[in-house]
Amino acid sequence: MSRRSWLKGASQLFGGGEDETYFFGLQLLIHAFGKDELRARLANVIADPDGALQDVAAKRRYVKRIVAVLLEQEPYWSQAFWDYKTEREESEAEFEAWAAELSASTATEAEELDASIDGAHRLSNEKDYVAVTFILHLNEPFPPAEIDDKETYWMSATIGKIVRGLLLVNPETILADGVFIIPGNDVDGLSDEDLLTGGWSYLRVLQ
Repeated sequence: MSRRSWLKGASQLFGGGEDETYFFGLQLLIHAFGKDELRARLANVIADPDGALQDVAAKRRYVKRIVAVLLEQEPYWSQAFWDYKTEREESEAEFEAWAAELSASTATEAEELDASIDGAHRLSNEKDYVAVTFILHLNEPFPPAEIDDKETYWMSATIGKIVRGLLLVNPETILADGVFIIPGNDVDGLSDEDLLTGGWSYLRVLQ
């Protein structure tokens, strides 16, 4: 399985009270050099049943496993995009938008996991990159993303600080979460050609 069900509870997420909620989303492009091991490992971690349990300890273990794999690949982080919203209406809308877009673009079902290249989205069978996305909808702020100096947004050190900051998130504050791999199976990848023409222009090269 390559995508975790992301809703923790719609009743907790929408229409409940006037308290502020917060959205954090991070997409990392990792240079996998055509090796399948990284995609397979990520798919295995994301499929961990702990990710779906309504249990604080299980969610903490799940986040730690995801972060550990990402940090192990830190030297190979190539590009990234992240966003942070601090107002309730905006954070809810942003979470919904990211989750819907990622769900639609990530192959997860057996019928989607074809061995051939999907001509609508892929241009070659090179497997140089994998994109990993982590989204959170929280009822408390996420301080690592509260960065005033925009010139540091796309520095590797900043992204590293943010990823490590995920370990500090109290699972009890998570209203909803999601982790996605694109492509969505453990034997595929993205080529340079895919990245140039496949709608990835929003990603920023890390400094």
